[in-house]
Amino acid sequence: MADLESVAWPPAPIRTERLVLRTAEARDRAAFVELFASAEVGTYIGGPRSRDELERAVPEVPRRRRGHFVVDLDGAMIGMVTLDRRDAERPDHVVPAAGRASLGYMFLREAWGRGYAAEAVWRRSAGSPACSPTSR
Repeated sequence: MADLESVAWPPAPIRTERLVLRTAEARDRAAFVELFASAEVGTYIGGPRSRDELERAVPEVPRRRRGHFVVDLDGAMIGMVTLDRRDAERPDHVVPAAGRASLGYMFLREAWGRGYAAEAVWRRSAGSPACSPTSR
């Protein structure tokens, strides 16, 4: 399995019937703050972070990370899909050369229950070999 560093980045946007999976842009900053400050979203990721802390920490242009895609609906970020390599012995640690891939997602609360996660994850994992971690 190739490491994520060998995959061309950033890839072209990936389109589904309703969504676009793309890299982060400056216009996504407020949505990132909302996502990580949300008590409902935080329930599944170890708790929400302070909005004040996030306002100080999140850069004006959110960092682009290999394997991380913004999920865009009609020009606005509604969530994110991530593909990272995880250490089998320490699954909470991202290790680029590790042997286990971890596919995850987070969506703003108002996007829940509409099938966006399934659509984005299916397209990301099954439909886009160009940016798969096993591609060269």
